[in-house]
Amino acid sequence: MYGGDTRPNSEIAIYSPLNRADFNGPSITTTHIDGKIIKTYFPPDHPFGPYIGMLPGEKTVRITFQDFDNVIPAIIAPNLTNMSIRNFQGYYDVTFKVAAGKFYAPIFNYNLPQDKMMSEVCIAELDQTASLSETRHPQKYAACSKASIPPTEENIKVCQEINAKTGTVKLFEEACQGLIRK
Repeated sequence: MYGGDTRPNSEIAIYSPLNRADFNGPSITTTHIDGKIIKTYFPPDHPFGPYIGMLPGEKTVRITFQDFDNVIPAIIAPNLTNMSIRNFQGYYDVTFKVAAGKFYAPIFNYNLPQDKMMSEVCIAELDQTASLSETRHPQKYAACSKASIPPTEENIKVCQEINAKTGTVKLFEEACQGLIRK
């Protein structure tokens, strides 16, 4: 994310734009960094990798997620079961201070009760030697943000459909509050 020569890890922070809350759960994705689409930080013919180097300072990331149904059955019997994907129609904008020598990753707020943790996305700050699995434990976060959903006709429809389901975990309930009335 910065111009010039490669710097040692002690002078930069490492950011993971992707994180998986758990194997059968939502996949968290960073779509923008400092207002730019994440792919604009990379040459057109170069796919971005799993980590991004950042200089210290304040950063703002825009995060969203995808929810998957039938993940394990689709892996076990791909010809019999299809995995379905639902894209979250909103986003979380999180501003945080980046420190050299640290590792950052987006994660749902594990400090909240399980049925509320998706109401916020946080940025976990760890040592650079840490793994993404360490973000899945309650901790002190660099910053957190509640979801924002543009009140478009399509988003209202998606929230209504999700909230109308019975017998399922209402993953989007907290994020959709304020957009629809129950």
